[in-house]
Amino acid sequence: MIATFESTVLAQPEIAGVVFSYQFGVYEDVRPAFAACRELTQHDGPTYYCDASFRGTFAPSTAWANGKHDDIKAADYALDDDACDARLPLHVAIVHGFAHVATRIIRCRPDLASDDVFFLAFCNDHIEIAELLLDQRPRIAELRRRVHPAADGSVSPASPLVAKAVATMLVRDGAKGLALLERFGLRPDDLPQRDDKRDALVGSTLENATIALDLFPWLYYPGLLESFAARGFLPLVQSLHQRGAACTVDAMRFAVVEGHLDVVKFVANILPEDRTTEVLDDAILGGHLDVVRFLFEHQAGSALPYHLDMAVVSNGRLDVIQYLHGLGTFDCTAHTVDAAVSHGNLPVVQFLLANRCEGCTRDDVVQAALQNGHLDMAEYLLSLGYPFPTSTTLVDEGCFGKLEMLGVLKLLVDHGAPWNDDWMVHACTANNVPLVKLLHPRMSTCSRIDVLLLAMEAHAWDVAHYLLANCLEDLSIEALEAALRFGRIDVASVILERQPELRHHNELLQSAVESRNTEVTRYLLAASIGRPRDCLLEIAGRPAHVTDSKLLLPFCMDAVDHLDNVLYLLQLVELPDRRRATMLQLITAELTFQGKKANQTIPLAPSVAVRATALLEAGDVVDWAQALVISHHCHHGAIALVRDAELQAQLTHLLLSKKRKRSTSTSDESTATLQP
Repeated sequence: MIATFESTVLAQPEIAGVVFSYQFGVYEDVRPAFAACRELTQHDGPTYYCDASFRGTFAPSTAWANGKHDDIKAADYALDDDACDARLPLHVAIVHGFAHVATRIIRCRPDLASDDVFFLAFCNDHIEIAELLLDQRPRIAELRRRVHPAADGSVSPASPLVAKAVATMLVRDGAKGLALLERFGLRPDDLPQRDDKRDALVGSTLENATIALDLFPWLYYPGLLESFAARGFLPLVQSLHQRGAACTVDAMRFAVVEGHLDVVKFVANILPEDRTTEVLDDAILGGHLDVVRFLFEHQAGSALPYHLDMAVVSNGRLDVIQYLHGLGTFDCTAHTVDAAVSHGNLPVVQFLLANRCEGCTRDDVVQAALQNGHLDMAEYLLSLGYPFPTSTTLVDEGCFGKLEMLGVLKLLVDHGAPWNDDWMVHACTANNVPLVKLLHPRMSTCSRIDVLLLAMEAHAWDVAHYLLANCLEDLSIEALEAALRFGRIDVASVILERQPELRHHNELLQSAVESRNTEVTRYLLAASIGRPRDCLLEIAGRPAHVTDSKLLLPFCMDAVDHLDNVLYLLQLVELPDRRRATMLQLITAELTFQGKKANQTIPLAPSVAVRATALLEAGDVVDWAQALVISHHCHHGAIALVRDAELQAQLTHLLLSKKRKRSTSTSDESTATLQP
């Protein structure tokens, strides 16, 4: 085998690395990522709008963790929202966990690297990427670069991004993430504000919070002890107190509300007794019996008459209510039982009516149960002899999702209440099919209110299918638009089958195209709905609409009039504010085919044929097509659109020659007319 420079030198990775370091470019295996970001995204302020094919192009044959196609929010990817950020390919690779793509991009384009890549890796819990990048940092200085300018002109990372990164590492199992943060070199100025530190620590595990304060003691902030008390982190509460942090009433209050009895006991032993009485209301509101019992047993004489009322109204915990009742020192009112009825807490109501003498508001209590959709409560109260309401009962809209509403409405009707149109509306939007089945035959709501539209707007698709199968009223274009907007082609197909005249609304296709709803666009095109040419004029040449443009193009071509097709394609090329490269990728093959078809009956003028054909063979199909059209139509204004100077000159000469011939012919005809 003959030795070559490639086989003997470049085959050695160390030497190849030195050689390639003097070259600027992109490795072959990451070219798709750069191409996707360049050709399939459209930057507009805080958003990079992505074509439907973006993901498949960026990382072919790769499974994305989130299967949903989403646009890219600049803030979520640590990108500049004022201008198109060159770091987009790298940051997309990191956010979505493509370790190989990310490391390869940094190797060939280190100028795109910054310490943002670490925070993105931490934020998205890709610690394997963070570790790989930390391994490369000694060799790639750009990985230490900071890119976010602070108000004073210095540079510092974006605080929300850092806080999220630290929070993600603190909430995960194990301490490896914290070890990587230490290796990265997390600094006090990364989280300069109190709120930043609080956001970072708020979801931490006890183990990680303990380690984090040892590694980064500057994470401490005033109020941290109270935060740990709310989480029930007794060891850290004790540790911070030993280091001088005060145990406050707020610390005890937070622990009480969350039911952390061990923390409550610790703080209670430190606070003066007159301060701990302040949290009794919070204990009742929290509804944790062990905490309530502890406070009452250690705070004799601090109970207040309204505590039983508070327990019923706030949380309805039967064990707490029974405990307070057993103390025998609390008042209770009829309104307390009314509140329990409204909340639907039947065990509490049964206990209070059986063990207290205050009772409830006799004439209103059944109505309160029905208004809130509590069938079992209403039936219980009626069994005790409480009267059925005589006034109109307005059932709360939020109750119509309950299965028991079927019984509630039957009970109302059995006692003389009229069928109410609002019931049907609320049942539809709550996706309560059994209730809709009950109501639909009994009222004329559908003839006056578009309940199908309301159901679809509420994503109540079970009800929508029922209505389509059972409601004979005309269907609205708004309902069809809603079905398509939400991508429910199954519902749209039923609507169009019932009322085919709705297919003549051309805005259906336009809306689907504008919203980049590719599947709906494909469906409408197959059904011959809409004006494809008008729609393509709106989106052709826009990177975020590449896929939809490709779908539309075949439907824009006439089967016979090839010259008209050429004229339309050239009209697309001439559109302003479009990306020419994107447009040419769209129309080149079709323009070549349509132009050759037209050329079979409309030949190029001999004076331009050689140059135009040479341009076509070189890939400049647009100038060739312009020459074909200009030769046929003699349109002088179109010459300015020809880019090749030689062909432009030939076409100008051709049109001048034709103009002179027409003038001569007209003069000869005039002379012949004047002769006797």
